[in-house]
Amino acid sequence: AASPSSWVGPGAGLGVRMEGPQLVSEMGGGANGEREGEERKDLYIRHSSLLADADKAEDPVERMLIVCRVLFSFCCDILRTSDLVSDIPIPTLGFHLIARKELGQCPGGNLRLHVQEICTFSSKTQAAACNPKGTVRATMTIALRPWARTKGQLIGGNRSVQIRLEGGAVVQLDRWREEYTMTFPSLAVHSPLTEDTITDFTGQAGITCMESGIESKINFKPNFAVKGVVQQIPPKGTSTLLQRSKVYHQLSGRWDKRISITNRNPEKPPLIEDQPGNLLFDAHQDQGAGCYINKRIDISRLGPLQLPKLWSAFHDALMSIDPERCANTSSAKQLGVDLKSTLPLNYGLHFEEVDKKRHADDSDDENQDDDRVDLRKRLPPCIQEQKEAGGRLQYQLSYSLVHLTPDEMEETNTVPLPYAYAASQQQQQQQQGNGTDRSDQDQDKENLLGGTPMSTPTKQQHTPKSSPASSLVQATPPEASEMSPRLS
Repeated sequence: AASPSSWVGPGAGLGVRMEGPQLVSEMGGGANGEREGEERKDLYIRHSSLLADADKAEDPVERMLIVCRVLFSFCCDILRTSDLVSDIPIPTLGFHLIARKELGQCPGGNLRLHVQEICTFSSKTQAAACNPKGTVRATMTIALRPWARTKGQLIGGNRSVQIRLEGGAVVQLDRWREEYTMTFPSLAVHSPLTEDTITDFTGQAGITCMESGIESKINFKPNFAVKGVVQQIPPKGTSTLLQRSKVYHQLSGRWDKRISITNRNPEKPPLIEDQPGNLLFDAHQDQGAGCYINKRIDISRLGPLQLPKLWSAFHDALMSIDPERCANTSSAKQLGVDLKSTLPLNYGLHFEEVDKKRHADDSDDENQDDDRVDLRKRLPPCIQEQKEAGGRLQYQLSYSLVHLTPDEMEETNTVPLPYAYAASQQQQQQQQGNGTDRSDQDQDKENLLGGTPMSTPTKQQHTPKSSPASSLVQATPPEASEMSPRLS
């Protein structure tokens, strides 16, 4: 098994290791949580830096523009590759990462980021309540329940699969008492399972802030183009034809390259340091060497990606396609059949390449090998049971940006670790080696107390007062018809 430090990504400062049945998060790297000689920001740091910028902005329009950058950054991270082998998507029954990252000094103290990432079949699971020391400055919760369908054209025979990101995100800026609700576009994979595959975002995304009265409507068009507008929310009760909202900025560009805005005041500082003032988003900023946006991703052979757990949910959505319900043509129906027959065999890695060499060296056992079932080419029974019951993977990503004073930094302890199975086994062995039977000790306690021995208290999980994740993800399965993401 790899050591915990080998799991830590460059510049991430976040590690994951398995200890017994529990998933443990830990800090790693150098003194600042980074490997020496490497200055790369992972997606956690990129997203949290944008939240910090939104918290510092004084103008509500500027804050809306920065939240738009968060949306574009997350969309690019969906297709952005990773340089870590551990970031290959794999079949997942349940995953919950809890970690934190020290972001550095700021006026009056330090900034700390609390991160939770969840991928599970349970519709009731959500980010655990966090009561950290300090003042919460900004939070963001992304809750998605992807579903997919196939499409085909009568003329030309072009086929595609569309992954709908049902759900959305909520950004809260506590300093300004603002809440931004966000919906994401769909991910379209054209000509999947072929060498000519190309991936693009399609549909409309939206960001609304009722407190500031500003909204953003963004259209993802073919050939990676983006058109949008940042405007004032029209007053209620007015007709759609008569609505004439005040337009602050217009967005245009490509989501995979650069997006610029119009009507930018030249006296204002640029949104991106050392860049033109009208530049809103640069897809290649802080993505790191060796990482890039892979628009020709092969869904039948996924490599390391920035969001591997989200792609596990995507893969589950592709495997849940019903060709009879989602197909509008015979070619689309056949694509649904091909996905079901191909994807389980090629989840992350190709085993056929190794099998061909093995069969060539061992031709005598060829008939016996044909009768065997390779367990690597099947989903685990526990996951298969969830799928047969109609379950679907859902994904959540939660950030909490906390400001700490120097005194609060000294008072806070390290990240609390979950129950360690290995440590408990060692403790039991030490107690048994002392010469006193554990059952005798419990019996003595029972006799002294006049009842059953006292059990170890368990930590209660507190439910937050308002959980955005529970309102973003719906438990009802989607139909084949068009569905719009639902936000409460």
